[in-house]
Amino acid sequence: MAKAAKPALDEKSGSRIDAIYQALFKAILAQELLPGTKLSEVAIGELFSVSRTIVRAALNRLHTESLVEFRQNRGAFVASTTPDEARQVFEARNAIEREIFRKLATVITDKQIAQLEQHLEEEHNVDSHDHARAIFLSGEFHLLAAHMSGNEVLAGFLKSLISRTSLILAQHSTHVESDCSVDEHADVLRALRARDPDAAGQAIVDHLRQVFERANIASPRRVERDIGAILARYA
Repeated sequence: MAKAAKPALDEKSGSRIDAIYQALFKAILAQELLPGTKLSEVAIGELFSVSRTIVRAALNRLHTESLVEFRQNRGAFVASTTPDEARQVFEARNAIEREIFRKLATVITDKQIAQLEQHLEEEHNVDSHDHARAIFLSGEFHLLAAHMSGNEVLAGFLKSLISRTSLILAQHSTHVESDCSVDEHADVLRALRARDPDAAGQAIVDHLRQVFERANIASPRRVERDIGAILARYA
């Protein structure tokens, strides 16, 4: 009788892959890892004390979410976006988030409103110099609301789109002002509190339009940063 095939990765390896994935994902969401950044398997492996095989598995997972690109004979890099791709991502977010927030307005509970209010308070209280934290919390506001709507498929789509939005803003935005305004989030929450689906859908679309307008899509920026120092915050 043939022996059962041994899993390629055991449970311990899986948890290490997830830890690396989460660190990279959060650094991308916070716009600390800029598009075009080289993701050295050796450097990441040393930081997490794991093999290149483990690192590669985490990078492959990010690749399936369009956050990492592989260049022949050069390795892995944080993905870059063209102006046209940026517009398509925002169009997709408009369509998905309009439906998410319209639905949420019809099912949201008082407890969930309180959770969003608490999250908004966290956004307000972020240190003005901690831009990465502010960006991360902004994305989390959208994801939290998506999960509350009860459609995990749409929430999954949105998670990927939010990450790609962060890549776009990291590549193009000048950060003269906040990419994701807390005041605009407050407008969205006000519509949710009123249980008004039309107002909630319009508020989120207006918010995304303003985020897009604040980004200087035509002029990508390039800033070199130490990947080890960045990931150490999320490891």
